[in-house]
Amino acid sequence: MSEETNKAAIRHFLRVGDADTRDLAAIWAAFTPDCTFPTLAARSGRSTFTVDDYREFLLDYFRALPDATFTPEELIAEDERVWARITIRGTHSADLRGVPATHRRVEYTQLGMYTLRDGKICAARAVFDDLTLLRQIGGRI
Repeated sequence: MSEETNKAAIRHFLRVGDADTRDLAAIWAAFTPDCTFPTLAARSGRSTFTVDDYREFLLDYFRALPDATFTPEELIAEDERVWARITIRGTHSADLRGVPATHRRVEYTQLGMYTLRDGKICAARAVFDDLTLLRQIGGRI
């Protein structure tokens, strides 16, 4: 696939995650069945993190930020990889990062590196600006 096609696939993945256009079936369809999530595995202390694990993680995340939006600020593609700087906005409505709902608006950054195969994400690495998030919801830093 071309670099522009891969960037379009990431834009689509982010758009179908937005609260106003959320489409869970389209989110799950964005991944290959063998997709890996190495940074989420490391973050959770697991050796692997599967698509099923990601599904559970994301559904919990959507409960915590039900009105979440994911704005791609920058997308850079090279071969089968796309790097993304994403602004996440939403209302903290349930437990998130160990902090009970505060109903505060949040805005923070995610940096992601996605590897694509045949137009689908086959590896997703993401780093979240948890320091900014935790400051906004009153979490322990």
